[in-house]
This record gives sequence, structure tokens and C-alpha cells, in this order.
Amino acid sequence: MLIKIYISLLTLSVAAMGFFTLYSWSWLGSIGSPAGAVAGYEYHAGASWPVLWLSASILLILANSILWVTGRLWPMWTTLLYFQIFVLIRAFWLDPTLLNIKNAAGIADSTFTVAPILAAILIIIAAAIVFFDQFLILRLKEKTYPAIEPEHIRNDADNAVSSPLEDKNPRSE
Repeated sequence: MLIKIYISLLTLSVAAMGFFTLYSWSWLGSIGSPAGAVAGYEYHAGASWPVLWLSASILLILANSILWVTGRLWPMWTTLLYFQIFVLIRAFWLDPTLLNIKNAAGIADSTFTVAPILAAILIIIAAAIVFFDQFLILRLKEKTYPAIEPEHIRNDADNAVSSPLEDKNPRSE
């Protein structure tokens, strides 16, 4: 059931971020004034960041629940992939397009944007968080529910260890 909820929320999150991404991009293709297009883009692209952070956080919390209950790791890494894709789209597609429009309109005179560098740093930090989170959840689950050996394996192991000692010391009887 948790996996179905996760997939539903992931689908809704991708749809919401897809909407914000395409709507922001449509502002960059506006035939109106460049200043108005830039303002519209910045408004909608700015609204997409909280949606991305909130949806990724909710998906990660749900992925933690799935990992705890079922032991499946793929939802955590899928959440990271979802986050990375939209950060990369913003840093390598939308922001350079915005910079080109600003340069063409004379609003900005820069040919360099730090968005790709910041995106790479953000992606590395997010990957480290997901990896540490996975490690933490697995360790907590291991400590909460320690692996218990079946009784017949434990008895066989005890007999195997005690048998050679009994054979070597016949005076103990």
C-alpha cells in the first residue's frame, strides 16, 4: 500500500514540477516585452523551488517508511533522481535560456551563470543526505529488530563447538 501511495505522490509531484517548468519556459518564449517575460519567468520559476523542496521532502519521508517496512531502497533513490532531474533542467536549460534572453534584450551583459556549479553542489549534497538517511534507517532497523537465528541452527552450532572439546577431555565425566 505504501508503494502505491509513493507512486501516486511521485506522479503528482512530477506533474506539478512539469507544469511549473513548462510554464516558466513558456514565459521565456513570450513575444511581449523582454522585461515582462523575465519577470514572469522569475515569478513562476521562483514558485517552483518550494514545490520541488516540499515534494522531495515528502517523497523522502515516504521512502523512509517504505524502507523501514519492506526493506526496499528504490523509492529513496527514485526520489533523489526526481530531485536531480528538475535541478538539472533548471540549471542547464532554463537559466541559460534566461541569460540569453537578458543578453539579447540588453538587460544583462553577462555570459556566465553560476547555476550549473550550484546545481552540481546541490546534487552532491542531496545525494549525501539520501545516502546518510538510508544508512541511518538501515542501522536503526537492524538495532530495533536484530536478526534472530533459528533454533536448530543455533543448536547445531553449539554442538559443533562443544563436541571436539568433550572428545579431547575424557576425564571430565
